[in-house]
Amino acid sequence: MNIKSKQEQVIKRTFELLILFLIVIGLGALLLSLILRGRIDPQWLEILQATGLTFFPAGVVSFMLSRFAGGITEVLIQQVIDDTIKDGLKSQVHDITSEVSTQLNGGMKLIHDRTDKSLNLIHSEVSEGMKEINKKMESLSPLLVSCYKLGVQSVYLTRAEALLGLAWFLDSEINRAHEDQSARIWIVSSSIKGFLTIVMSGFDGRKMMGRIAQSGCDLRIIMTDPAKADFRAEQEGKGSGEIPNEIQMYLADLKRMGVKREQIKFYPGTPTVFGIATSDRMLLNPYPYETEAYRCFSMIVYKTIDPQSDIYTQYLENHFDLPWLRAKELALNDWEKLG
Repeated sequence: MNIKSKQEQVIKRTFELLILFLIVIGLGALLLSLILRGRIDPQWLEILQATGLTFFPAGVVSFMLSRFAGGITEVLIQQVIDDTIKDGLKSQVHDITSEVSTQLNGGMKLIHDRTDKSLNLIHSEVSEGMKEINKKMESLSPLLVSCYKLGVQSVYLTRAEALLGLAWFLDSEINRAHEDQSARIWIVSSSIKGFLTIVMSGFDGRKMMGRIAQSGCDLRIIMTDPAKADFRAEQEGKGSGEIPNEIQMYLADLKRMGVKREQIKFYPGTPTVFGIATSDRMLLNPYPYETEAYRCFSMIVYKTIDPQSDIYTQYLENHFDLPWLRAKELALNDWEKLG
């Protein structure tokens, strides 16, 4: 056998092996389509069936022809088989692509419809919410305008909550005093118990008073004259002499904290409102008839751009400044007797 014959034989064997490989692929695809029917996506099942039906029959025919047909006939038949395989694959790919495209278009349309529906629902709910907010704002407008005009900053249920809200402004006055700037802390009280005894996270009355006394700011403390203090004792459920004793006790505390005698005065009457004034803020806590003021509502107001029509200026003059002029200083010998 010459070299050319050997080459032809090798080529033929190689061709037969390739055909056998296609037969195996086709048969495997058909078997998998039978085994996995109902377990995988129908599209993948169609791909397996198409692959099996394309490769297996064509491979068998090709193998038979390679064994019994030769020459030009074999070449022509092989060409026909190749064209058939190509056309079959092209047709299957086209069908699968068309199906996938159709499903994708349907899915996108469904997503688009649902998105439009959701957006319309959100728009409707937001519109209704805005209408409700506008109605409430319209009803609140007169109150908000009045608060802004009068300088009302915040309202609290108790004095302790209000003191916590005022703490930042007290700190600001202390810092201004340390920097040799104008700083003011004026207090109107009965016995100042409701300031010194308040302790909570963010505010400690005794520590705050000690810092105020040491800062060198303009400090004024108006307290009830002990001789008049019993006027409220019965209303607050206290015994005779209890409030005067409180005043003397907390006077001694103030002295120990560094408050000077000239920074404290006695007013000949019980206050109607507990108050603390800084350079631009003021805490006001009215005294109710039947209980202690520190248990009841308080408010913080601020100095507005129109001092002739705000609460801050009104009370600064009539509740802090003028009463200070009328109040009397503590006698030096009484001050020295304090512990």
